[in-house]
Amino acid sequence: MFYLAFRFISGPRNNIARRIRIKNASLIFQALTWLCLVLGIYWFLAFLFGWPSPVHDKLRVVTSQHHIYESPGEMPATILALWIVRTCLAFLCTGVLLRLFRLYGRGILFTAKNVIGIRLPGWWLIIDWLIDYQLQGLAKDMDLSTTPVFIGLLVIFVAWIMDEGRKIQEEQELTV
Repeated sequence: MFYLAFRFISGPRNNIARRIRIKNASLIFQALTWLCLVLGIYWFLAFLFGWPSPVHDKLRVVTSQHHIYESPGEMPATILALWIVRTCLAFLCTGVLLRLFRLYGRGILFTAKNVIGIRLPGWWLIIDWLIDYQLQGLAKDMDLSTTPVFIGLLVIFVAWIMDEGRKIQEEQELTV
């Protein structure tokens, strides 16, 4: 039993099997990301245009603890604009993640495109936190956590380490 658990955790021993595992995991994450993107776009458009919700009787947008909106008409213009920008940036970040998973699925692991695909979601977390800060400030209902900022900085740091590793790998490939 312990052997099987260890074998599953440690994974395959050769490069071909590792690449197949990366490709399969990438396909799973691509499918889940596409599903989230499609549902998110429908939710966004359904809220804006009053379409029916497949799950609840009404869609709601929560900008802070005590500010829940059931239609765009209820939202002040600045809050609506910030919410639209925030949501569109989330869709953009989801597209970047799809591109990253597609590169991983092709076996492209350490390139400048991958570094950008990792770095942008880190920046998105920080920008999203700033927009959330503005939303809650406008609603005069501050209840913020700085965790997204630290996670965003951590993701940017990991992207920087991967970029340095990529540069070292490229230098080694050029050396004879």
